[in-house]
Amino acid sequence: MTRVLRELRHLDGMRSAASYFRQKAELCRELAEALGSQHNQVVLKLRDMADEFDENAHILERWNARYEAEEDVSGGAGNVH
Repeated sequence: MTRVLRELRHLDGMRSAASYFRQKAELCRELAEALGSQHNQVVLKLRDMADEFDENAHILERWNARYEAEEDVSGGAGNVH
């Protein structure tokens, strides 16, 4: 696990980071909508950025779900006799 991921986990940051990425994706989409033109290079870039933010959030959410599942399994293992 990288130092960054350890820090994220330590600060309950994975959920916060995923939420942050979702918010940034929404902001990019709102800005793109406000600019209007579908063929404008700025609009296209904003939509690409929104997709990338969403993908980053999705990766963190999947990683967090896996981590929580592993913690549940390892946490319960000590109670089995």
